Amino acid sequence: MTEQAVAVVDTNVLLNLATPVVDSRPRAPSGADPFKALLTAYDVHVPTSVLGELADATGSDDLLSAAADLVLKATQHVTTHDVADRTAAPLDYGLDRGESDCIWLANELDAELFITDEFNTTNYLFINLALEDRNILFTTPHILCTMATHDVLPVEYVEAALTYYVETKHWDRQYVTLLRQQILTG
Repeated sequence: MTEQAVAVVDTNVLLNLATPVVDSRPRAPSGADPFKALLTAYDVHVPTSVLGELADATGSDDLLSAAADLVLKATQHVTTHDVADRTAAPLDYGLDRGESDCIWLANELDAELFITDEFNTTNYLFINLALEDRNILFTTPHILCTMATHDVLPVEYVEAALTYYVETKHWDRQYVTLLRQQILTG
């Protein structure tokens, strides 16, 4: 990846990519940093509401809080946009403020990627409909596979990370298997 594509990224994506970095349990994949890889491979943009959601996730002793702390410490590598005065209430699809603001921002910036973790829900379909360009919609497992095929992350690490997420985050096993087959081995 020589030129950085503009990527609008939702809160859960940032948290999920930072989680294995702060997870010291033996089951966590090691040898790479998917959060840092995202920040170096893409020009990452978020609405300020995402920073608010990250701040809300801090303050406890769990993995989510540790991941949120890590992401907040790296905000100088993320372009933030205050879109609150330009957007209405959250989209009436069951999406939260951050997701709604991210969709608006992706459309406004004509972003090359909108990355979400809503792939296990019907919200994925609503997000797809709300984006002006449906070809920019990616999920975290898809981005991990893409970074492996572009030598941003080692394939072995992505394989281990996908297994980790299926086991700890309960990502859809069938979806992840299909991505592995089509992108990593296809």
